[in-house]
Amino acid sequence: MDDNKEQKEQEEAKIRKMITDYAAHSPYKLNPDTKTVDRVVKGLVMRKIKFGHAYCPCRLVMGDAEKDKKIICPCVYHVEEIERDGECHCQLFVGDKKGEPQKV
Repeated sequence: MDDNKEQKEQEEAKIRKMITDYAAHSPYKLNPDTKTVDRVVKGLVMRKIKFGHAYCPCRLVMGDAEKDKKIICPCVYHVEEIERDGECHCQLFVGDKKGEPQKV
């Protein structure tokens, strides 16, 4: 197996664990649409490899560490977005119902 493919697989496993753990311990859950989750995870993996952090693939990395830390998944914006829209901007995390976080 080539090193790049192996690195991608290792990063994907870490990111999937991180988002699954987050969803299990937060009032939010992963999007039930597995294709959406797979798409976002792929973007997180690419950014983790390129930039060293799992930056939200739906937001611009500015190159300013202080500003960019706000968009490391789960980003600081996801709570407000889920409360307002029922899902975060990249659609990775969703509330139980639109505009309402899942009760735990």
